[in-house]
Amino acid sequence: MNHCKSINKARVLSLMGVFATVALTVAALPAFASQSVELTWAPSSSPDVVGYNIYYGGDATAYSNEISVGNTTNLIVSGLASGSTYYFTSRAVNSEGFESAYSIQTSYVVPTPAAIFGALVYSNHAVSMSVTGLPGSMYVIQASSNLVNWVSLETNVTPLQFTDTNVGEYRKRFYRAVYMF
Repeated sequence: MNHCKSINKARVLSLMGVFATVALTVAALPAFASQSVELTWAPSSSPDVVGYNIYYGGDATAYSNEISVGNTTNLIVSGLASGSTYYFTSRAVNSEGFESAYSIQTSYVVPTPAAIFGALVYSNHAVSMSVTGLPGSMYVIQASSNLVNWVSLETNVTPLQFTDTNVGEYRKRFYRAVYMF
């Protein structure tokens, strides 16, 4: 009986040693797709590996989600919140159901949706533009004359129409929209 336990432990330790060197690779998918990330990893060289468990969450020390992916080396995780950081790790699973140690952790910051400015319309020392982004999301419209110092001009929900009545006071004026939530 003790002999079986030591054999099982040896298999688990062997599996842990092999998988500990495998790291997850994170690749962002297009920002306006459902906020997702694709994870890929090198397969374990252990012949006893039958699958992988992927663990992730917003806390680097406690994973709130687990996905068992079987014997594949990639996974698309969707439903991620814009602007949030997620931490990912994995464990190889052997034919007896034992998991290896956690792989090296990787993190991913989900990009925020970009705003798109419509054509600028000039009239009477003012400029107007439409701003679209993730519908119903809050953006801050900012302006700068040097691309270093930015001033917030308006906070609103997209889609929106914005008019800057102070544009005539500047030789040049740049605009950006900063996603809030």
